[in-house]
Order: sequence, then C-alpha cells, then structure tokens
Amino acid sequence: MLYILLSGAPPFYDEDNFVLFEKIKNVDYNFDAPVWKSISSEAKDFIQRLLVKEPDKRATPDDLLQHPWIIGDGKTSDIGAMKAMRDWNAKRPTKP
Repeated sequence: MLYILLSGAPPFYDEDNFVLFEKIKNVDYNFDAPVWKSISSEAKDFIQRLLVKEPDKRATPDDLLQHPWIIGDGKTSDIGAMKAMRDWNAKRPTKP
C-alpha cells in the first residue's frame, strides 16, 4: 500500500496474470517511474525493507518504527505522486 500511496501505481503489474504472479513471487519491482525521482531515498529504503521475499530478512515493526523516514522529516512526495495515484485509480476496473 505504501508503494501505491507514494507512486500512484502498484509495485507489481503486468497484463498477463502468469507474469504478474512471477513478479510477485520473485519480488520483482523497481523505482523506474518518473514519479520516483521526487521520492526521498529514505522512503525508497523503507519500501525496500518491506518488500523482501524471505520473512526472516524483512524488517520488523520495531525496526521500521526507528527508520529514518519515520522519525525524520518525512519529505517523500510531491504533487506528481498524487497525480500518478489519481491516474492509476481512474484506470482500475470498477465493480458493479
């Protein structure tokens, strides 16, 4: 969710469900979208500590509460991230 909140798009996406599930299984994401240029390195590091395949290597809640992005100034996003989120949300299929 944090990845989506900051960038406006999910970390794993593909039109082909098989490819999508492979990306999820392999934790294959990136910060290549233009909106990530305005996101702090601390926020990216926070996400990287969450999106770890092996649970025993993933950051604990206590670790995350002490992360510089949480205890720091929190500057992570700009209007571009909000626009990207609105654009992504507009493309999502609606349920009846």
